[in-house]
Amino acid sequence: GSASEEDMRVYAEKAVYDDPWSFCDTRYKIAGQWYGIPKVMASSKTLATEIVLSNATTLAWKQTQEYTPRLLHVGKKVDSLVTCTLDEEGKVVYHKDQWNHKDYSHEGLGKVMKTLNGDYLTGVTRPPKDL
Repeated sequence: GSASEEDMRVYAEKAVYDDPWSFCDTRYKIAGQWYGIPKVMASSKTLATEIVLSNATTLAWKQTQEYTPRLLHVGKKVDSLVTCTLDEEGKVVYHKDQWNHKDYSHEGLGKVMKTLNGDYLTGVTRPPKDL
C-alpha cells in the first residue's frame, strides 16, 4: 500500500479516520497513516472484498487484508468492515475501519494511543503539508 497526494484528496479537509491503531481528525493526519503503511509493512495485500452498502452518502465493504510487517516478515490476515460516509461533494468525511468484528476503545489508554498515533505519525511519514 502506498498513497499519493491525489489519492488523499478523496477525503474532506476535516475528515475523521478511525481504525484500531489511530484516530485522525484532518486529511493531513489521515495521509500520515496511509503514507506510513509502506514504512511499516513489507507488504499489504487485499485478498477479498465484498460491497455491503453503496448509496449517495455511505460506502461499506467487508475486506480481507494480509499485512506483513517489515520486522517480522510473517503475514497476518485481518477481516475488516470499512464504512465511509460521504459529503454532498462525494468526499469522505468519516472513515471507520473495524478489524475482526471489533470496535476499538475510545477511552483510556486505547484513546491515548490512537490519538497520539494520529497526531504525531505525520512527523515520521511526512505527507505533503498542503493536504
